[in-house]
Amino acid sequence: MKSAISIKTHFIGSKIKHLRKSNKMTLEDLSIRCYQIDSTSSPSVSYLSLIENGQRSPSEKLLNSICQIFQKEKKWFF
Repeated sequence: MKSAISIKTHFIGSKIKHLRKSNKMTLEDLSIRCYQIDSTSSPSVSYLSLIENGQRSPSEKLLNSICQIFQKEKKWFF
């Protein structure tokens, strides 16, 4: 049985992946956009991939950047 945290992590990752693909962005595009918003929390392409596949959770700062990029409120991801 999956824990609530791993389910939440997978759910957030799926939503990020859906937004990225529906905006015709590559992982590299998203990584660059995150860097432009906040260079201190910008993820690598491989780290974004781990997030999208539910293997990692985005930090608070990274999630804030993603919210800005896709114009979503943080609660939308939960």
